[in-house]
Amino acid sequence: MKNFKVDEDLCVLCGLCAQDCFFGLIELDEYPRITDEQKCFECQHCLAVCPVGAISILGISPEDSMPLKGKMPEEDQVAALIKGRRSIRAYEPEPLEPERIQKLLDVSWHAPTGVNSRCVHITMMDDPDSVKKFSDEIYSRLEAALENNLSEIPYVVNLFKMVCQQKKENGVDILFRDAPHFIVVSAPESAPSRVADMTIFLSYFELMASSMKIGTLWNGILKRVIESVLPDLKERLGIPADHELGYAMLFGKPAVKYQRTVERGEARVRRVEWGN
Repeated sequence: MKNFKVDEDLCVLCGLCAQDCFFGLIELDEYPRITDEQKCFECQHCLAVCPVGAISILGISPEDSMPLKGKMPEEDQVAALIKGRRSIRAYEPEPLEPERIQKLLDVSWHAPTGVNSRCVHITMMDDPDSVKKFSDEIYSRLEAALENNLSEIPYVVNLFKMVCQQKKENGVDILFRDAPHFIVVSAPESAPSRVADMTIFLSYFELMASSMKIGTLWNGILKRVIESVLPDLKERLGIPADHELGYAMLFGKPAVKYQRTVERGEARVRRVEWGN
């Protein structure tokens, strides 16, 4: 049940909820009603678009939502956030507060997904001691694998030789950057737009983290380790067998502070005209 309710004392029969329903499931009878609950994919547009806050759905009322008026950032503020975002490769050792991590996850969970499927699976290691043990095991097993020349995956031999060498000789942790936390995202192979959904989620996660002064780093090396070199880690991390890995992301308090944006010039665009 979608628990679609209309406060008749507030409803002004403007019809915006019906107009904005993607599947056209809302009709204006005496008051708005859903005609086919099974087809509703729970986007909550009806709740969000109602100008007087008359509609509740899924047990969520307008009072549970955040009003947008006066709270949306100005375009220059969003531009500063996007252009000021940096890949962080140096982290403070102390962990983030649990409530800040939860806020980061909960807000990022609002990232769009294909047909609102919300199939992205988040695997998180937020205990720094566990991250250290996980890191130590990976480095140890990588060194053992290198002794066998990683013959089954020769294209990563030089990469992992460099990773292990930097750790052993210089104490540089290329794989985890001494970050106290990381997440790995995955999605079922049956998900309608799993690759896009996972990438979009991490992009939202990264931007929200940046707004909270939390550093992040997209970690393709860790993804490759789990996918290709030490595949048993996928099961040990609790990632379902039928899931495709998206990407890994480190996060924590940055140990470096950037003072200005970088500048990359104008976007490269191929403009196309159509017609006779």
